[in-house]
Amino acid sequence: MSVIQEFLDRHDARHRHDEVLGGPGRLALLALAGLLAVIAPVLDPTAPFLVFLLTRVLIFALFAISLDFVFGYTGLPSFGHAAMFGTGGYAAALLLSNGTRNLLLVLPTTFVVGVLVAMGIGWLSVRSRGIYFAMLTLAFAQVLYIAAFNDLLATILGLANVTGGDNGIVGIPGYQLVGTNLQGTLVYYYLVLVITVGSVALLFRLANSPFGRVIQGIRENEDRIDALGYNVSLYKIVAFSISGGFAGLAGGLLVPLQTLAHPQILHWQLSGELIVMVLLGGMGTLWGPMFGAALVILMEDFLSSIIGWRIILGSVFVIVVIFAPTGLAGITRTLREEPRRAPAHLMNAIRTYLSKVRR
Repeated sequence: MSVIQEFLDRHDARHRHDEVLGGPGRLALLALAGLLAVIAPVLDPTAPFLVFLLTRVLIFALFAISLDFVFGYTGLPSFGHAAMFGTGGYAAALLLSNGTRNLLLVLPTTFVVGVLVAMGIGWLSVRSRGIYFAMLTLAFAQVLYIAAFNDLLATILGLANVTGGDNGIVGIPGYQLVGTNLQGTLVYYYLVLVITVGSVALLFRLANSPFGRVIQGIRENEDRIDALGYNVSLYKIVAFSISGGFAGLAGGLLVPLQTLAHPQILHWQLSGELIVMVLLGGMGTLWGPMFGAALVILMEDFLSSIIGWRIILGSVFVIVVIFAPTGLAGITRTLREEPRRAPAHLMNAIRTYLSKVRR
């Protein structure tokens, strides 16, 4: 417990910069979105799997930024964010398989489901801090995983099947919009791209709003914000609920892509993988975790044919945590602001680590 708490404190101390993203950074993200829009039609005829892979990258980028909004900006270390992702995914699977395929109905439902689940977990957990909050969110996510794995809803309601148990729900159809199927690889890629770009823009706007400044203040000094008259618990619940809504939306986008909703999307391993994405990218930056998600998803795919590929991925994570605790975002910021001092920063990080090891 103390080791995890020290880890959280270390990262909290290192990401205390209030810069969300300046004008040049936003232009760079817009340019990247434009590049993603242009490159897909080029790849689709010859390498449709790469378009599928990029779609997964975009979905997990949205999932990662949803966690960073509450972890990096509010200081709430959610170790059970798969709860909202998975329930959003199952909501989409049940509606698409048994109800409606209308995009304008199903996707908002996944967002609302994510909000409601996060609101319930948040209301029961926000009075705890640090590692205690993290463990509570992890516990709630595992309860939902067990419920889905054993199909407890079917047992309670007296139905033959709801979540499909350990088999999950298979053969999930895609979305429809105005009677048009959105199942094609390229069409769905553009749908995910538009939703991800819009969601990222909205989260950046929230982070830069007065609400965003308050939750950053809660991260820095919760007692002081409380003394100023703000309802800290309410702000935490709202921030956690917003984060959960976008996580549920990401789950609702993933399920039709893979035509499967399995209890694994509620499992703690997915939550752990998400935390790796956020820390690799740079916690508290919003844009950094998107690149962390891309790195993890791409490495998983390209290294999966190698025996022991998880060791390679884990080694990359350990190296970044030790020598670049602010992640890819911190490396980028250093290279941009102090390019000549980058080698000195690296050597200093190595010396600091070696001195701690020798103690």
